[in-house]
Amino acid sequence: ILVWLLVVNVDNPIITRYISDVPLHVFNEAYIESGGKMCLIEESESTITVSVTGKRKTVERLTVGDIVATADLKQMISLNTNPVMVPISVSCAGISQGDIQAVPRNMSITLEEMMSQEFIISVDAGSSQPGTGYEIGEVQSIPEKIEITGPQSLIQKIDRVVAKVDVTGLVRDTTKKAELKIYDKNQDELYSGQVRYLKFDIAEPTVDVAVSLWKVRENVELVVSYVGTPASGYRVDHLLSTPSALKVAGTDEALRQLAENGNKIEIPASEIDVSGAGEDFETRVNIAKLLPEGLKLTTGSSDTVIVRANILPLQSREYQIPTKDIVVQNVPSGMEAVCETEKVTIRVRGSQAPLEDLTEAMINLSIDLVGRTEGSYEIPVNVTLPMGYETVADVKVTVKISEITDASNAEKE
Repeated sequence: ILVWLLVVNVDNPIITRYISDVPLHVFNEAYIESGGKMCLIEESESTITVSVTGKRKTVERLTVGDIVATADLKQMISLNTNPVMVPISVSCAGISQGDIQAVPRNMSITLEEMMSQEFIISVDAGSSQPGTGYEIGEVQSIPEKIEITGPQSLIQKIDRVVAKVDVTGLVRDTTKKAELKIYDKNQDELYSGQVRYLKFDIAEPTVDVAVSLWKVRENVELVVSYVGTPASGYRVDHLLSTPSALKVAGTDEALRQLAENGNKIEIPASEIDVSGAGEDFETRVNIAKLLPEGLKLTTGSSDTVIVRANILPLQSREYQIPTKDIVVQNVPSGMEAVCETEKVTIRVRGSQAPLEDLTEAMINLSIDLVGRTEGSYEIPVNVTLPMGYETVADVKVTVKISEITDASNAEKE
């Protein structure tokens, strides 16, 4: 008998083992909701640790899947505490009830008032794009709104509900299933642990999204005009918009009307007021707000068009001279100089001769790089004009000076 006892206790002794990350199943949440409240369970309470006492060979074979842990909300200890404590029951086949217990033995929950609120469903296609030559025209969620019920603190955090839809490669109108994403007021998406407390007035948190595609029209010309009168002694030479043409998408009817208008969109003269202007100025115009109904800018296009009004003194004119025609003097030894723009603008007044007789070929330009080293510089331009003409504004050009690289040295490097 003594030998038998020694063998049993040495080879298969009684031990206590702690098993972590056992899932905790909560029952009878409807019992709480029937009273107009909902319970919130911390993420840390979703799993528990269980202690098991028994013979070593039996206990060491146990896994998380062998243990069942439950919390019955009908067994709440008291509603007058914060948080409310609920007993945890654990069981395992082959282990007596007295040899297994939860650590801790109670879970904590927070009770909150139940709240319902309606939200408009917005549609987001993300970075997905339809097939070539098409843009997303109109999208509509079906249904367009949704009622969400949940704990008051969580409902009050919700900022918007978005239906995420993928339109990659679409070339015709269609209806697609879209999953709903819920964002809080910090624009962070609610995580699954929060969403589990929410109830929707639809069977699943998904909706149908009707997608209408619009065809793309390129090279739509911008027509610009102005109102007002410049300062005395000045005139409006021309208006220049950047960009000068747009790429738009639209319904078949809107594109037809655009074609009838010569594929041109006019910026109202009231947007550009030159009253009292004595120098060039720029005006930013929100072109997206000026497009006719049924048209929109294509994805990636800027909403803003910059209109530059060139204001010149009377009896003056602008000339565009290629920078390659500028004579460069005193280039540093071993260096080369390159102008960083293609053309330079020269403004000339005909003091004693008509401007109609002056051509670009009669205007000579030069710059002097004396004392300059490697780097970029804004250099004054010397302008030489025939008799009877004079410049009305100083001219500068940006020049980059860099070391000349020998081809043989470059190959060695």
